[in-house]
Amino acid sequence: MISSWRAVLARRDLLATLVATDMRVSVVGSRLGWVWWFLDPLLLMLVYWGIIAGVFGRGSDRYEPYPLFLFIALATWKHFAASVSKSIGVLRSRDRLVKSIAFPTIVLPLSVVASGFVYFLAGFSVFAVAAAIWRPERHTGDLLPLLQVPALMAAQVAVTAGVCMALSCFGVVFPDLRLVAGHVLRVGFYLSPGLYGVDLVRERALGALGAPWGEWAFDAYMANPFAVLFTGYREAVLYGAWLPPHWWALLAVEAVAAFVLGYRIYQHHDRRVLKFL
Repeated sequence: MISSWRAVLARRDLLATLVATDMRVSVVGSRLGWVWWFLDPLLLMLVYWGIIAGVFGRGSDRYEPYPLFLFIALATWKHFAASVSKSIGVLRSRDRLVKSIAFPTIVLPLSVVASGFVYFLAGFSVFAVAAAIWRPERHTGDLLPLLQVPALMAAQVAVTAGVCMALSCFGVVFPDLRLVAGHVLRVGFYLSPGLYGVDLVRERALGALGAPWGEWAFDAYMANPFAVLFTGYREAVLYGAWLPPHWWALLAVEAVAAFVLGYRIYQHHDRRVLKFL
C-alpha cells in the first residue's frame, strides 16, 4: 500500500495501535516505566548544572532558574534524538509486519515520533508546573506568551517527523546509520543552545567578527530550528516574553520544509526498501 496521507488516515487505527505498542514496549522490564523518560533529562540536568554552575560558576546567575533552563532543552532534544535513533531501525524491527500486511508503512516512523511526543508532554507538564512555582525575577508577569507553546510544539513535531521519515528509509539500506546518527546527535546538541542562551552566541559572534559579519553569523546560527525552539520555550514559559517575528517565520518555513521533504523522500523510497528487509 502506497504511503499517502489518505492511506494513513484510512489506517489511523493502526497508527494509534502502534503508538500504544511502542509506549508499552519502551517500558518493558522497567519498574519505573515512563518515569524514566522524565528522569533521563532530569539526571542530565543535574550533571550539567553541577559541572557548569557548580564547578565553573556559570549559568546560574545569567539564566535563572538554570536547572529549568537546562531541563526544557534536554527534554526537547530527547524527543528529537530518541525519535531519530528509533526511526532509523523501525522498518527492520517491524519487517515481519511490513511483509505480511499491506498498510502505509509511513505510519511506523510517525508512530515513533508520536509516542515520544506523549512522553515529552509529560515532561513539559512537570516543567511548566515547576516554572510556575519557581518563577524568575525577570519574568514579565505576562501569561499571553504561553500561547506560543502549541505552535512551538507543532514545529517541533514537524521537524522531528520530517527527519524521521527520511532516515527510516536510509536506515534499511545502511544499518550502521544508527551508530553514526548517535555521534551526530550528540554534537548537534552541543552546537545548539542547550547549555547556554542565544544571547551568548550573539555576543561571541559580534566580539569575534564585529558588525555586520557577526550579525550575519548569528542569523546563520539561528537557522538551526532547535535554537529557536529552545529559546521559544524558555521565553514563553520562564520569562513571559515573545519570540521575534522573523524567528517565527524562519521556524515555520523550516518546519514545513522538513516535513514535506521527509514525506517526499519516504514516498520515493517507499516500496524500494522492501528488498533490503
